[in-house]
Parts: sequence; C-alpha cells; structure tokens
Amino acid sequence: MSSTHVKISEIIADMHVIDTHEHTYPQELIASRNPSIVDIFEGSYIFWIAKPPAKRDDFKSLVESVKGISESTFYKACSIAIKDIYGVNVDPPSEEAFIEASNLIRDAYKSRNWTRRVLRESALIDKVLWDPYWDIWRESFDPELFKPVFRINSLLFGYRRDVVDHNGNSPYVFEEYLNLKVEKFDDYMSLIDRVLEEARRRGYVALKSALAYDRPILFEEVEEDEARRVFNKRGLGLTSRDIRLFQDFILHHILSKASELGLPVQFHTGLALIEGSNPMNLVNVIRKYSNVKFILFHGGYPWIREVAAIALSFGNVYIDFCWLPIISPSACKLLLKEVVELGLSSRAMWGGDCWVVEATYGALKLFKGLLTEELCKMVDRGYLKFDEALEIASRILSENASQIFNI
Repeated sequence: MSSTHVKISEIIADMHVIDTHEHTYPQELIASRNPSIVDIFEGSYIFWIAKPPAKRDDFKSLVESVKGISESTFYKACSIAIKDIYGVNVDPPSEEAFIEASNLIRDAYKSRNWTRRVLRESALIDKVLWDPYWDIWRESFDPELFKPVFRINSLLFGYRRDVVDHNGNSPYVFEEYLNLKVEKFDDYMSLIDRVLEEARRRGYVALKSALAYDRPILFEEVEEDEARRVFNKRGLGLTSRDIRLFQDFILHHILSKASELGLPVQFHTGLALIEGSNPMNLVNVIRKYSNVKFILFHGGYPWIREVAAIALSFGNVYIDFCWLPIISPSACKLLLKEVVELGLSSRAMWGGDCWVVEATYGALKLFKGLLTEELCKMVDRGYLKFDEALEIASRILSENASQIFNI
C-alpha cells in the first residue's frame, strides 16, 4: 500500500458523515425483542437472500442458511460491523460465534443511547435522513440526530378507502391527524396539500418515493378531469388504467407542491418491481419540474450508467449511493469513477439504507473503503491531486447533503 493510499485512507476514515437514507428502528423497539444476531441480520438485508430460521434461537439452522450467501456483500458488510463493534468474528458463520454475538447484542441494547453511540461515536455520522415508513407521521425521535423524510406512496392510493400501499399505509389516516374529512375530490387534493405543508412545518427535510415497489415509475401527464372521474367512481368498476391515470395525476401534483415548498424528492430507482424501475422512466418529470431537486437512489442499480447520464443531462438531478455499496461493490466503484470523471462529485451523496445501526456502520465502512480505493487510483495515475481527492470525498460524505437538505 502506497503512502498516498495510507494518508487518504486515514483521513477519509476520520471524516464525519451526513447519512442521507436510513430506516433505523427505534432502540426501544429492538430492545423489546430481546435481540440477538437474528435482529441484526434482519436489519441488514441478509434475509432478503437467505431464509430466516423458524425459531429465533435455532442458530444451527441459521448457520446453514447463511453459509449459502456468506460471500454476498450484505453478509460481508454485516460481519465487518459485528467484528468491529462487538469483537466477534462471524465470517465464516458458526453457532458459537452467533451465540457469543447475540449475548453481546442483547446487553448492548440495554445501554442507554446505544443507537446514538454507534451512529455518532463509532460511525461518525452527524445527521441521518430517516424514513420510518412503518409510522410515517412519527412524533417521537431524536431531532438532533434524525431528520425525517416524508414517504409519499400512500397519497397515490386515495382512489379507494380500502386500499393501501405496499407498506400497508393509507392516506386517509391523515384525516384524523389534520382534523379533515374527505368527501369530494377537491377535499382529497386539499388533504394532500395540507399533509405536505404540515410535513414541511414539522421539519421534514425531503419527500421520499418508494413507488418502485408499488408500480412502474413512469408518470405521464394526466388532466385533472380524468383524475376527478376516477375518484368519483368511489372504487367501483375501476380498471388498471383508471388507477394509473389517478396516480400519475397525483404524483405530478405532489411534485408541483414540492417545487412550491422547496422540498427535495428522493426516488427509489432500480431493484424493486424490476421491469418498471429503470431511472430513465423519470426523465419526463425531471425535465418538467426543473425547480425540484431529484435524488436518485441506489445508483439506479443495475442501471448505474443511466443514472450518471441523467445527472449529467439535468442539473436538478443528484446521485445517491445508498444501498449500492452493499449490493455490488464493483458497480459502486464503477459509478464512483464515472461520477468523478463526469464532474458530478458535487451532486453525489451516500446513505446506508438499513434498519439497524450495526448494518449502517458496516455499509459506511465498506463505502469509505471503496471511495478511498477509487480516489487513490486516480491520484496515483495523476488524474487527481491529493487535495482534490479529499475535497471530493468530503463533498460526497457530507457537504453535498448539508447543502441540498439545508441541515
């Protein structure tokens, strides 16, 4: 390892971070589960690709399950965190290591402010943009550390009272929160406006779309009369085309309101309903709402070059590396290199996109390593100066997010 690599690595490792996307469960929720390594794996995407044990304390079955995916970056990032935070090596997986780690995890979550300590002291994360989709109007959280974003998905499901988005959320819960009653289409549009205005007033720093899990993310322009017609059907005889027309109109209205309120909009792109999640689907709204800052998540994986090309083409587009490093480090390095070469380092950022702080720690350590690796290569071949590389790292890790979200 060259002296340049050592210096850059040490400096980047000590850089403080603004984390642009997490679903961090409240500490009291995790503590109430009598937590074990199963909870850490569940919050680290490992059970997206491995089968969870039927019984939480069946560590023998857990070992057999994760052995089949232990080469994945989901597992590698999580094992890095468990080793650094708890001093237990779970790579390769073993019953003994899982039991030892579980005992330490259980004790740790009894400690006051464990979540905050890991994020602030271990990971050097100063602020976290937080999407608690299970409770989108959550009242209780640490406002100094967490900056909430408002998930808009449910607002597109107002065409019937008995439908919900993929997280089980209905827009009609806001009637009670805001002391409103929706009877007509105009009432529903007023509810949307009030919800977004109240979110802004309550300190939400961005809107978040996870609609790629509900439907394709192509949103055509629709006349208001069409949306009104669908709403007035009261859920009777609705076709898939009716639903699409209503939702497209609502999404455009939300973006118009985001422009008015000065709220950036984070969009999940890539892995989800894969046939409809290509970030190129968003080009028409990106072009139309040029005053809205669009943050494209996950590097659009697997369409990472499309995301880079969109950002190069539109000055209101930003690239978020959240989740990408623990999906594919190779893809992340390629996108990092192209972000620098395209002059987009002032419009790039990182988030962990995890549910537990251990996973966030591992995801960040992995990303800092990838960032160091690519920047050092560029310095070594004379493409970047030493100070340039550090400026780029600082922008991606904190400065860009601070400016974009005004935090």
